Amino acid sequence: MACFFPPRILLLCILLTPFFLGACGGSSSGARFYTLTSLGFPGEAGEAVADSRSAIVRIGPVEIPDYLDRPQIVTRTAVNELSLGDFDLWGGSLRTDIERVFVENLSVLLAKDHISVVGWKSRYPTVGSVPVWLDRFDAVPGDTIVLRARWGIHGKDGKMLEVPRDMMVTKPVKGFGYSHVVAAMSDALADLSRNMAVGIKSVVAKQDADQKNTGNPPR
Repeated sequence: MACFFPPRILLLCILLTPFFLGACGGSSSGARFYTLTSLGFPGEAGEAVADSRSAIVRIGPVEIPDYLDRPQIVTRTAVNELSLGDFDLWGGSLRTDIERVFVENLSVLLAKDHISVVGWKSRYPTVGSVPVWLDRFDAVPGDTIVLRARWGIHGKDGKMLEVPRDMMVTKPVKGFGYSHVVAAMSDALADLSRNMAVGIKSVVAKQDADQKNTGNPPR
C-alpha cells in the first residue's frame, strides 16, 4: 500500500537532510595538527647572520623514509607493524619541519662559535653543507622513540669534509597521546643536533686553521 506524506513534512525532510549528513561526517573536523619543537632561535630561523666573522653552514638536504613522508603521524605497534594517526596530523611537511628544527637548534648551539646556520634553499654563500639521512624516526606510544640517522659535511666545492656519521637516539615517550610522541621526537632531534654541532665546529675550526697557514684571511 502506498504511503503519502503531507507536502510540509516532505519539505522539512529535504531541508534537514544536509544538516544530518553534515553531522554524520563532522568527525573529520576533529583533526589535530602538530609541529616539532626546537631549542629556540632568536629571530627568523636560518635568516640571521651573526656578524661579518660568521661562517655560514647550510643544512640539507634532509631525507626521510617513504613511510614517514605523509600527513599522518606514524607510530609503531609492533616490530613490523605501523599505525597512522587518521586525526593526528603534521601541520605541514615533516621533512621541512625537521630541517627547520635542525636550523634552529644548530643556530643556538653554534652562535658563540660565530657559525650561522641556514636552510637548504637559502641563497647565502656558505662554507659547506650538512646533508642528513633519517633511516628511522618513530615511536611506540608510552614507550620509546627511536631515531636512526646519518649525517656528513660537504665543502662548498662538494668535497666531503667529514666522513658520514651514524647515530641512533632513543628517548622515552612520557605518555600515550600524540603530543607526547611529538615531544619525544623533538628531544631526539635535539640530541642529534648536539652531535652535529660538535662535528661542524671541528670542521670550521680546521678550515680557519688551514687558511691561516696559507696566509689567507679566515673565511
